[in-house]
Amino acid sequence: MSDTPPAKSKDRRYEGEAVDITYNLKRCIHAESCIHNLSAVFDSKRRPWIDANGAAADEVTRVVATCPSGALHTERKDGGVGEAPPAQNTIRLWQHGPVQFHGDLEIVGAAIDLHDETRATLCRCGASHNKPFCDNTHKDSGFQADDPAAVTVQPLDPAGGKLKITVNPNGPLTVEGPLTILNTAGESIYSGTKTWLCRCGGSQKKPFCDSTHKKNGFQAE
Repeated sequence: MSDTPPAKSKDRRYEGEAVDITYNLKRCIHAESCIHNLSAVFDSKRRPWIDANGAAADEVTRVVATCPSGALHTERKDGGVGEAPPAQNTIRLWQHGPVQFHGDLEIVGAAIDLHDETRATLCRCGASHNKPFCDNTHKDSGFQADDPAAVTVQPLDPAGGKLKITVNPNGPLTVEGPLTILNTAGESIYSGTKTWLCRCGGSQKKPFCDSTHKKNGFQAE
């Protein structure tokens, strides 16, 4: 497998005395949590727009960890604690938008081999030009996905650990490992250790795959 864009080798690095910040433009979906929560470091009107010395390293690390797409990461140089995977792997649905992964992630496929990741927003409308990642095309494509109702799920033990996401050519995402799926309200709709998630945009059982990709001509590595 090749580590092709969007990948960590394409990150831009903003160096600071105590912490470096890396930014991957291809993965950014402009959620702007960084700008709203730490404008001293992240200011889109400034060039360069990231000042890694604009706040204490602990605060920079905390805010960067709220970036849903994983476009931002930190590398500590002061011996401080960096971002760690959460205790629970979660997949959250965005209304008429992507699926947000938060956990101890490994994302693999024909054109991607990404390890030691904690955050990612993956396309489920089928139209992103940056598959498997979301690029906000859903906002223009008219993608619609009903929000599943909450269900009672059995708590997982353990709830964390490696979560492997396999990007199947012309098909769904295979997700293996302890995981809980949340609807847009943050309510649990699924808990288990293996499932298949639609990425062609056509499933009638979203977010789960129902093999519609075999009929609608979906093409993607």
